[in-house]
Amino acid sequence: MLTSFNRRLGDAMAYVYAVIAVLTFGEVCARYFFNSPTQWTTELVILLAAMHYLFSGPQAYADNGHIRITVLYERLPAPVQRLLTLLERAVVALTCGLIFYWAVFQAERALGIPERTGTNWNTPSPTILKVVLCISLALFAVQALVHLVKDLGRRNGS
Repeated sequence: MLTSFNRRLGDAMAYVYAVIAVLTFGEVCARYFFNSPTQWTTELVILLAAMHYLFSGPQAYADNGHIRITVLYERLPAPVQRLLTLLERAVVALTCGLIFYWAVFQAERALGIPERTGTNWNTPSPTILKVVLCISLALFAVQALVHLVKDLGRRNGS
């Protein structure tokens, strides 16, 4: 269920790039054709792209679509590969959990202020991204645990 959620969330967030393309095109037209650039477009584009980037990690991990260097891994016997896969799942879950623990404090502090960009538009983008980072890390850590439990349930040969 979580794997499906991570996949659907990542797929839905991919549409953000259509919005980014339209915003960027509009900004280029406003700047170069009408000599009237906006102050908010770049900040919004950065926020949207960062949110997509943060949610793409759990999706890639759910699909096992992340980059792997397997030149040595593929030469090992199946039981050793299985052990390394289990170790990788545990390390990913632990790492994401530890970073999540730290990120929660940062997000709480940002929410309490609320933290803003300091630009002319002065949006709460840093606060939004710190909260999204926490959500993304939680999804990533739990996805690693889901994979770990599933891999533990498999027999050596399957």
